[in-house]
Amino acid sequence: MKAHATVSNLTRSRRAAVEPLRKLPAAEPQEQQVEPILFCPGPVSTSARVKEALTRVDMSHRDSAFETVLASVIAQLKHLANAPDHDVLVLGGGATAATEAALSTFISPDDRLLVVSNGAFGERIAEMAECLGIPVSHLRYDWGEPVVLEQVEGMLDGDSRIKAVAMVHHETSIGRINPINEVGRILAPRHIRYFIDVVSSLGAEEFDMVRSRATVAIGSANKCLHGVAGTAFVIARRDLWEETSHVRPRSMYLDLRRYRASLKEAGQTPFTPSVPAVAALDAALSELEDEGGVAVRRASYQALNTRIRAGLSRMGLKIRWDEHGSAVSLTVAQLPPGVTFNTFYEDLRARGYLVYQGKGPVSHDSFLVANMGAIDAAAVDGFLDAVAEVGGLPRH
Repeated sequence: MKAHATVSNLTRSRRAAVEPLRKLPAAEPQEQQVEPILFCPGPVSTSARVKEALTRVDMSHRDSAFETVLASVIAQLKHLANAPDHDVLVLGGGATAATEAALSTFISPDDRLLVVSNGAFGERIAEMAECLGIPVSHLRYDWGEPVVLEQVEGMLDGDSRIKAVAMVHHETSIGRINPINEVGRILAPRHIRYFIDVVSSLGAEEFDMVRSRATVAIGSANKCLHGVAGTAFVIARRDLWEETSHVRPRSMYLDLRRYRASLKEAGQTPFTPSVPAVAALDAALSELEDEGGVAVRRASYQALNTRIRAGLSRMGLKIRWDEHGSAVSLTVAQLPPGVTFNTFYEDLRARGYLVYQGKGPVSHDSFLVANMGAIDAAAVDGFLDAVAEVGGLPRH
């Protein structure tokens, strides 16, 4: 049962402070703004249940009510990721903060990290590691190219200094699912630490801490989990703490040992988190379970994704990286001929839909459209109508 803090009445002094405001003339009524539907890969459109959790009550992160919510989030994430022998640490910030926290807590400057990348977010991991002074080997593929397992093995066999490997499960810049389980099977007998970015996959794609043999997984609330931006988490295997006890912290805020100690001692976070975002994540995770779990959400995503791809293809827009291994939650599509992204974005925005610009090698002529979040087939059809209208394209 979730505990809810109570909101006290205004004190007499606060009543006095707001009394003059009541005498001001009423403001002119303003035109109601239409809430846009977010077809971008995070943040995502949220359900009424999640919105209600955001605004339900003011809550102190040092109160037992928040401890109850935090414990619920941790239990649900452990269940969702099948993490029976792991710690789940929740921190304020986005996925970038959680990734940097994981790297800086569990990899020392004396260890070498192999980053396997085929898109923007894998490359970002390599950049983070270099900023932290971690020696990096980088198996860097062209964007969208598949990871070749034999080449991963070759990198490991050729350099005994490699103590950790990092890669992205759903590389959101290209909409590709990478072979994390297969890489895990290569790493396990070598006793190499394995860091997986599940930011855009957990909640919609098949992921299992045990089956993937992940040492650490990094996630965020505001993508396929349908929470809001402002909170992220790290799932770490418990034997990792002793194995990496020699690693000195590079940051106070991002030192995950502080988070673990605070959680064990008081059921809290060491620093102020985004309390409303944690409450919203709790509601979003409960909603996911109530709807039938990941299998049901994945099937729903697949239907929406197929609808989007088919609609854009009928307009004559090319779908990029449309092949086996594509994510169920993202499409990278060609812009309508003769239309710049800025014009496309603003015209769609005026009609109530938001998308992202393509990244890297396709940033000049492509856009990202995600089917994450609280959207349905009617929203997809409205979006497709808007694309056809702004692009001057046929809508069959």
